[in-house]
Amino acid sequence: MNQELLSFRARRNHLREKVGRGWLLLYKGGEYFNENLYYLTGIDSFFTLSLISLETEQEYVFTNSIELPETQAATDIQNVESCDTQEFMFKLTSLVKFHNIWILYCDYGLHSRSPLPAEIIDCIRLKIPQIVIKDLPKALLSMRMIKEPGEIQTIKESIVIVENLFDTLPDIIKPGLPEAELASVIFKELVRHGFNRFYDIFIASGLNSAIPFYRSNSSILPPDHVVLIDICAARCNYVIDITRTFPTSGEFPARFQKIYSVITQVHQHLVASVREGLSLHELSEFAKASFKASGFDDFYLNKVGHFVGLAPDDPGCQETPFQKGMALTIEPGLYLSDAGLRIEDTIFVTK
Repeated sequence: MNQELLSFRARRNHLREKVGRGWLLLYKGGEYFNENLYYLTGIDSFFTLSLISLETEQEYVFTNSIELPETQAATDIQNVESCDTQEFMFKLTSLVKFHNIWILYCDYGLHSRSPLPAEIIDCIRLKIPQIVIKDLPKALLSMRMIKEPGEIQTIKESIVIVENLFDTLPDIIKPGLPEAELASVIFKELVRHGFNRFYDIFIASGLNSAIPFYRSNSSILPPDHVVLIDICAARCNYVIDITRTFPTSGEFPARFQKIYSVITQVHQHLVASVREGLSLHELSEFAKASFKASGFDDFYLNKVGHFVGLAPDDPGCQETPFQKGMALTIEPGLYLSDAGLRIEDTIFVTK
């Protein structure tokens, strides 16, 4: 068994030690990447259901027949069967009854990126009224917050790739260039380097840069302005999120030079300040105070970053205390009426 498969098994065993009761149900349908399913099993197959005991080493996987060989190769779980989606409920409820499962953890929270279909929960409750349905164990989310050495190495490699890509863009950026064309250059380079999941490639130029989540990429780069480029993408399933702001005509216009200088100073200080025990909220308060001292606090959105990993918004909130091994973004920015400027890096808590 290779080292990666051993990591998945170790994660499941560690989760059992932390929780010690009930079973965990995870499901991936026809679209979204299920980070929790992948994290615990190594599986990223469509229409796949996994039922994992948190009391014993009993565990099951049902997947589509086409991807059965790949699914079996991706995981160390022995009970992997092909199953038509029409049979999911019969198989699942039969197992729940056979094992007398009375606590079932599943991903169905309001903010879930890969929620269990409501009909599965409804069917289980209908056929097994006494069962207790709970949200995902907090221990699982806590485990995902602390990145293992292999995860850190993967993210670091991706950071280098994207930083090198950004270094090439000043030679391409010029007035009249379509935002979409610049996005296509970036997309092509990311694919060439192994990125295969894309959450955002924002090319926000001119007035568009003042829109924090501009997604259209449908304008033309204007002269003597700025273009904000946000790359949020995954390689080997791990996300990096990096943003740079460039002048569209080679140099920042005088009216943006001071703003960019202030953001740069705040960004550098925030990155240097990251350490165990602090939180994103505390860093945000510092950023707000710094921007206020420079007279720009009215243009700050009161958020300085988020956690990343298998998702662009990995477990953790603005008040979560930092621990060594966490991966997060630091992204101070200012959004005026006619322009937005931001610097964002993906970093680790190391001290």
